[in-house]
Amino acid sequence: MSGIPDFLYQTNLLIKPVVLNFNIYNCLIIAGIIQGIVFFLIVLFSRKYKDNSTIALGFLVLSYALGNLQYILADVGLLSLISMYIYIYLPLASLIPAIIFFYTNLFLHPSREIGLKLKLVFLPFVFFLLITMIFRTIFVFSDIQTGIFESYSFFIHFVEIFSIAFTLILLTILISKVRIFKKHQNSFSTNKINTNVSWLEYTLYTMFFFTLVWAYLIYENLYIKNGETSFYLLWVAIATTIYWLGHAGIYKYGIIEERKKLRQYSANIKRNNFKKEGIGSEHIIRLENLLVNQKFFLDPNLTLDNVAKKLNISPAHLSRIVKRDINTSFGDYINKLRVNEAKEYLKNPEFSRYTITAIGLEAGFNSKSAFYDVFKKQTGQTPLAYKKEALN
Repeated sequence: MSGIPDFLYQTNLLIKPVVLNFNIYNCLIIAGIIQGIVFFLIVLFSRKYKDNSTIALGFLVLSYALGNLQYILADVGLLSLISMYIYIYLPLASLIPAIIFFYTNLFLHPSREIGLKLKLVFLPFVFFLLITMIFRTIFVFSDIQTGIFESYSFFIHFVEIFSIAFTLILLTILISKVRIFKKHQNSFSTNKINTNVSWLEYTLYTMFFFTLVWAYLIYENLYIKNGETSFYLLWVAIATTIYWLGHAGIYKYGIIEERKKLRQYSANIKRNNFKKEGIGSEHIIRLENLLVNQKFFLDPNLTLDNVAKKLNISPAHLSRIVKRDINTSFGDYINKLRVNEAKEYLKNPEFSRYTITAIGLEAGFNSKSAFYDVFKKQTGQTPLAYKKEALN
């Protein structure tokens, strides 16, 4: 600790003299740091994930990994906490919520341009980084005075408290945006890919809860236990949540991209109806025009009631005429259309590397498990077994 005056040892930024301290929590955090850096490199150099939203995810995971790295160096005893704050500290706590906000907006609205308002969320980090660099320059090239260091200590505490409030505000805005987005997903259109964002909503709620815990622990650390509060469990929990968001976001992006290509291919598929030739009422003709020609069978939220409403007849009457003219139930008729759609994808070598989930969702099923159950019931095979047999 040469070059640092004795009075700095009395500040609450300094823990104990450097002593190596590895425990199970440190090992988990170090493993997470390595995973985060690897994740970032994979996203950065992968052609498959070249998109603004996925790149944002890469930087989110990297930022959290680097944030953990700067604190873990002091926690395991490789350097003192005061040295970390003076020489390597970056105010990443204000950057992470900004990236989450940036990513979520890009994921929900990928076709929108990145406007100035969206970029403004990074201003607090830029400002705090500038102040940090000014303090660092003073510490490195000037004599450290008590007043300067006390100001720096206050600044660090302010960044922490501001970051908590900033995170809560941005998460509240994002949760509202996701809930509004979900409402708009109820309408079906062949021109857009409806995607389930419940996973994102639950992740944001989880982050909000952990931020509240973070706020309490900071309060306890500053005003109750005077720097003795343990952050290990929260550390691991937040890391797990952010890494989950990173991996889930990449996976969901891949599913959406596959579905876009499947949707383009679907437009050229010639679909056959299932009614006997020469038989069928006007209602059946309108039904098949709606479901087959307009592709409404691809809507996972399709029900007998809303189809009957579109045809301006009662659900009971629609059920009877489907049974009479097509000789099947309404549900089996829809599932037959969807299974045939899925078969077109599964037997096409162009889609041999596509996920079963993307194929099932694009065929109109609302989940992978529902796709498996219906497909096996109608064909006697799982989608994967059918795919292998068809391609071989």
